[in-house]
Amino acid sequence: MPLSIGQFYGIDSIIELITLGVALFIFYYTRKIFKITKEGEYRFLGLGFLAIALSFVFKIISNLTILYSIKLTQINFVAFITEQLENMSLVNFFSFTLYKLFYLAGFLLLFFMTTQVKNKEKAFLFLYLGIITILFSIYFNFVFHMTLILILLFLTFNFYQNYKNVKTKNSYLVFWAFLVILLSHIFLLFAETNYLFYLIGEIIMLMGFSFLLINQINIKNEQKKNKAGSIKGHLGSVKKRQGN
Repeated sequence: MPLSIGQFYGIDSIIELITLGVALFIFYYTRKIFKITKEGEYRFLGLGFLAIALSFVFKIISNLTILYSIKLTQINFVAFITEQLENMSLVNFFSFTLYKLFYLAGFLLLFFMTTQVKNKEKAFLFLYLGIITILFSIYFNFVFHMTLILILLFLTFNFYQNYKNVKTKNSYLVFWAFLVILLSHIFLLFAETNYLFYLIGEIIMLMGFSFLLINQINIKNEQKKNKAGSIKGHLGSVKKRQGN
């Protein structure tokens, strides 16, 4: 069962709705940048954030089913309540499962984009491990958050190394964005011990995605001014470092 913050009267759903909007704007600006630069990395980046945005749609649905109030409109109200609760449980389970699938898939796309694995055998291995992890994470929240923490550790380290190489404001912003998102999942890992960790994690996550949105807006404005410019210093390309 998902952890919902019903104790805070649906504040989590409001935060997630805002985060959903931010993720969709990131996708929108990433698509704009791709049309300008034709850089393949932005295609994968856009798909990653589209998957993440879709995940929040399912998470909001999952949380709302917990806050669902049953109206007694039938004479046989005992059977009616039982049926309604069973339906809500099914919707809750499937929507929360789809949230995990799309959310992990989104970050795995970012991981594959960053690693840029060329070898087919290695790519298949990463894909296989990713699918296994997603299946296990459906039933175990700990596996879900630990997997994301490991992926985000790699991404944060990668973008930190990129910032050290290129020293741009955008590369610095990307590094901080993923560091903040990593921190949010550390809080969410312990959410089941204290509901306050859940709320803090949700707020910090929104901050991280907001940093990424600001970065994409900056890049889009810069690329519009100079279509011939390179995105490597902004995105955190591994190709540049591998060529060094």
